[in-house]
Amino acid sequence: MLRAMNRLSARPLCGPSAPLVLPARGRKTRHDPPAKSKVGRVATPPTVDPAEFFVLSERYRQYRQTVRALRQEFVSEVRRKVYEARAGVMAERKAMEDAAEHRELMTWNQAENQRLQELRIERLRREAREQEQRQAEEKARQAQETEAWVQLKEREVLQLQEAAKNFITRENLEARVEEALDSPKSYNWAVTREGLVVRPQHKGS
Repeated sequence: MLRAMNRLSARPLCGPSAPLVLPARGRKTRHDPPAKSKVGRVATPPTVDPAEFFVLSERYRQYRQTVRALRQEFVSEVRRKVYEARAGVMAERKAMEDAAEHRELMTWNQAENQRLQELRIERLRREAREQEQRQAEEKARQAQETEAWVQLKEREVLQLQEAAKNFITRENLEARVEEALDSPKSYNWAVTREGLVVRPQHKGS
């Protein structure tokens, strides 16, 4: 019965319905000769009421439409469930892969941070040593400059003390005046372009 209904649902909607022939056990095929009692008999189909045919056709059409809609709904639901199952498995697999990748990246990040921290500490230590060395060199340079300045000032003081011996004071003022009068000096002379000193010629010399 269900097979017959499926065949009915697969038939086209347009045109009159063809007679349904179902194979049955013990029946003749179309190639077998007719029975003796059926020779010369003309098969006339039974009369069909047009109103009844219209009602049956309309009911079959509605039935086929309903079954087709149900079939499509069931197929779409099955496909949706299959897709959701596959998508769920794929999503779970993707989540697991993402978690594994995240763990690997975090491990690599920690190792990289450790390496960079060691490099940073080494760089800071090297900069601190260089800073200490520069400060020591600066202190040594300042000490040398201070010592050189002190030595220069000491030499200036010695020179000033040596020059102070020839200073004119109240005590040696008269003696220096008498000495200057006894040995007069003339600064009235010139220098040529060649660097020669030209002294004036005194009369009578």
